[in-house]
Amino acid sequence: MRATLHRPVALPLALAVVAALPLISLAQEAPASELGARREQLMERLADGIVLLHARSLAKAEDQPGFLQDASFFYFTGLSVQPAAILALDGQRRETRLFVPPAPMSFGQPVDGLGPSPGPSSARKLGLTAVQPWDQFQPWLQERLEASPVKLYVDAPRRAEATGTPEPLLAVAGDLGLWRQALRQAFPDAVIESALPVLREMRWVKSPSEIAALRANAIATVAALHAAAARIEPGIRQRQVEATVIAACIEAGAHGPSFWPWAMSGPNARVDNLVRAFYSYEHLDRTLLAGELVRVDIGCRGHGYGADVGRTIPVDGEFSAPQAETWELLTSAYLAGLEAMRADTTVSAVRAASRARVRELTPALRTDTARRAAELLDSDSAWHLHGVGIESGEEALPILRAGTVLAYEPMVTVGADAFYLEDMILVTETGHEVLSAGLPYSANKIGALVSSGSSGSER
Repeated sequence: MRATLHRPVALPLALAVVAALPLISLAQEAPASELGARREQLMERLADGIVLLHARSLAKAEDQPGFLQDASFFYFTGLSVQPAAILALDGQRRETRLFVPPAPMSFGQPVDGLGPSPGPSSARKLGLTAVQPWDQFQPWLQERLEASPVKLYVDAPRRAEATGTPEPLLAVAGDLGLWRQALRQAFPDAVIESALPVLREMRWVKSPSEIAALRANAIATVAALHAAAARIEPGIRQRQVEATVIAACIEAGAHGPSFWPWAMSGPNARVDNLVRAFYSYEHLDRTLLAGELVRVDIGCRGHGYGADVGRTIPVDGEFSAPQAETWELLTSAYLAGLEAMRADTTVSAVRAASRARVRELTPALRTDTARRAAELLDSDSAWHLHGVGIESGEEALPILRAGTVLAYEPMVTVGADAFYLEDMILVTETGHEVLSAGLPYSANKIGALVSSGSSGSER
C-alpha cells in the first residue's frame, strides 16, 4: 500500500491545479430582467393557457443534503429557498402571480424569511403582477376558468415518477404527478396539459449568467476530482473518498455537492449496479481493492446550478495492460465526439463520430478486453449525453445549440471492469469549450493523479 497523504495535503494540491484558471464568482445569478424575459417568453409560447409551477414542498428531497428547489420553479422565479409556493403565468392575460404559503413550522416555531411576503412591495421587487397568500389560489383559478376557456399547463417529469401505490390507488409519491393529481381533483373539468416540451427547449440553451455559474461549478468540480483521486488507495472506503469530494467542493467555493458523489469501485461501478446506491443509506459502501477501477462521478453545486464530471481511476494508481488499452480506446473515441460538437450539429452526429473512431482503432487492438469493449462501444447506447443546468442531469434535445451545456459520458463494462468518462462542455457557434478543463485523458496521467495528486492536464 502506498503512503497515505493524510489528508490536508490532497486538497491544496488539487486546488493548485485550477488556481491558474479564470475563476468566475458563483454569485452571478440570473438578473431580475432575465427572469422576467423567461416568463414573458413562456407566456408567449403557451398563450392559450395558464402555466402552474409548484415549488418543492419538502425540507429535503431524494438524496440531496438539503432543500433543493424545483428546477422549473427556480428557472422562472430565482427563488431557491421558498417552499410550496405556486407560480401562475397567465398567457391569455399576460399576468404573473405568485401564491405563497404561511411560514412552515419547526420545533413549534414559524420559519420566517424563506420567501417573499404577500403584497405589492414583493410583487414590484420580483417583477410580478401580484404576490398573494396561497389560500387565494383556488378561488382565483376557479374564477379564471369560469371567465373564459383556458388550458392549465404543468411541468412533467423527465422520466416516469414512481407513484408509491398500485393502480388504481391515488399516488402518494412523485412531486409533479401529485401536483397534477391535486389540480385534477380541485378542477375536474379543466384541460390539463404538459408544458414540458417548451420548458425543456427553453432550458436547453443557457444564458451568459447561467454559463458563468456552470463554468464556476465545473472548475470547482475539477478541484474536487483531483482531491478524490489523491485520496484513492487500496484499503479505504468509498465513503471516505466521497467525503473528500464534498469537502473539496466547499473549499473550492461551491455551496456543496450537486448530488451525493459516486466513488463506485469494482462491481459497484457496473452500470447495472450503480443505481442501487439510491436505495442504500450506505450508498453501497465498500473497501477499495488493488487492481480495481473506481468510477468517480461527481458535481459541485453553486447558486442553483449543478455540475457533472468524472473519470475512471485505478485504485493502486496503475491500469493493467488490458485496462489501459481499453481506456485509451474509450478516450480517443470520446475526443472524436467532442471534435464534432458545434452549434446545429445533431446528437446523433456526435455519437457517430465516436463510433467511427472506435471502428478505425479496432483492427490494431491487442487485448481481448479492448476488443470486447470495441464491440460494445460501436452502439449509440454506450454514448450517453445529457444537458447540465439547474439539474445536473437534464434531458438532451436532438440538436445542439450555441449556449447548450452538456455532459458527454460514455460507459462500457467488460468483465469485472467498468470504464466511464465525463466532461462538462459548452457548445459554441464554431465548436465547443470544455468547461471542466484541467483533467487528464491518458492512462498514464490518470494514474499520476492517484500517486501524486498532480494535474497531468492535457488535450
